[in-house]
Amino acid sequence: MANKKLCPVTVQGVDSQKADGYTRQMPTFPADQVYVRVCHVKQGYEDREQHIARQVARHGIPATWYLHWDVSDITDEEVERLTVPGALKLAELSCSLKHIGIWREFLQTDKPYCLVFEDDVFLAANFNTKFNAALAELGDPNRKAVIYIGNAGTYYISAFKLKRGQHLYPAPHGRSTDSYIITRSVAAERCAWFDARKMSAPIGHEIDGADAALGVEVLWFERPFVEQGTHNGAFLTSINPDSQRPLWYKRIEWQYKKYRRQLVGHM
Repeated sequence: MANKKLCPVTVQGVDSQKADGYTRQMPTFPADQVYVRVCHVKQGYEDREQHIARQVARHGIPATWYLHWDVSDITDEEVERLTVPGALKLAELSCSLKHIGIWREFLQTDKPYCLVFEDDVFLAANFNTKFNAALAELGDPNRKAVIYIGNAGTYYISAFKLKRGQHLYPAPHGRSTDSYIITRSVAAERCAWFDARKMSAPIGHEIDGADAALGVEVLWFERPFVEQGTHNGAFLTSINPDSQRPLWYKRIEWQYKKYRRQLVGHM
């Protein structure tokens, strides 16, 4: 089967959209500054493939698939070399290696930012507005910072602590690896970190430890503008398929958890 690929969409400047007799300016994705990759697999999960292709096309995001390190690609020797014995399922290791591989490819470009998606995300209608606001508030592309823009972990700053005009909030750990932005310095230091040690936990936990040790600024965008489909009941999980709950149950549970935690906060 040929490698899957999302057709790149080059976006520059600002789009104009006519509505009710006038033209309004629509923010566009800063394609000249951001390297965008989607974690996916060579075969299977066609529903996710079609879903994420529609999502990025809707917003003019020039994303391409990252298809290396599928479960079937990983050898026993690589498991032994890269992980603590018995620490990770093959699906968890595959996910981890895909993220690390994306960072390595990002460092081969000259772009200052890397945006990573997993293949089940839903993007808000105002995605480009929020994304540009995140980069503007970050300010300096040389900051050693990661911005988590999704709500997969249902981690939130309490509604009572939000400040008008502020989007980025320092946080003690990441949210989830479904959607995030990193700078070049973060990618370089994370890659060096994983080169020097074996993995003993899934990628989200590993990078929490790495970022804390490396002095990476961990920032949450409030409120998140990406939602993960395996959490909101749109898709079944590919990591722990034996512990699935019915999708209808996940939808109800997700909505309750999300809005409760937005109010009171959850770190």
